[in-house]
Amino acid sequence: MSTINELDQLLHDRFDISRDDFVAALRTLPSVRPWATTLSDDEARLLDDADFHEDPQAYIAAGTEIAGHVGRLAVSAYTPDEVKTILDISDSRVRQKRLGRELWAIPDGQSWLFPAPQFETNPTTGRPFRQVRGLSDVFKSLPADLHPVAVDGFLHTPQPELNRDGRDQAPLDWLRDGGDVDAVIAAALASDWYSR
Repeated sequence: MSTINELDQLLHDRFDISRDDFVAALRTLPSVRPWATTLSDDEARLLDDADFHEDPQAYIAAGTEIAGHVGRLAVSAYTPDEVKTILDISDSRVRQKRLGRELWAIPDGQSWLFPAPQFETNPTTGRPFRQVRGLSDVFKSLPADLHPVAVDGFLHTPQPELNRDGRDQAPLDWLRDGGDVDAVIAAALASDWYSR
């Protein structure tokens, strides 16, 4: 099997995305800058002594997983024209909502894509028909430069601030079940985004 065919098969099997989707997702990752993460000799020795050895493959594995996640978000996302139809608003209003951080958008070259998790789907038709209640305010409370994988992770990860009947809920589930929007905003503000 050729390397290209093997790559295509692995991308399909592991992430359910195409090579083009994977390349687009890789473009969202920061460039590797070895000098930005270089440790001093003392720091390296301290980590080695604590049995934390450098693993170059770990960065590749993490980067690949992140790119696959972004690829899945991108292939299931909606275009600005589709969002215009879903929300029944004008092109300029879609742009205003994106710029105002009321809609979650990820860059796609010269355009934008709007990840599907932020939209409610009609159970009868299976088609999106509105944004999940309260998300426009939640998105404004998230750091503006938060990576799409972090946004998606927050929306789908149970938060201790969103506890119902002794069970933590993910923000999307909480909002869909009629939970208080301010509680989700509090969970977003309580997150220590850059030390994770």
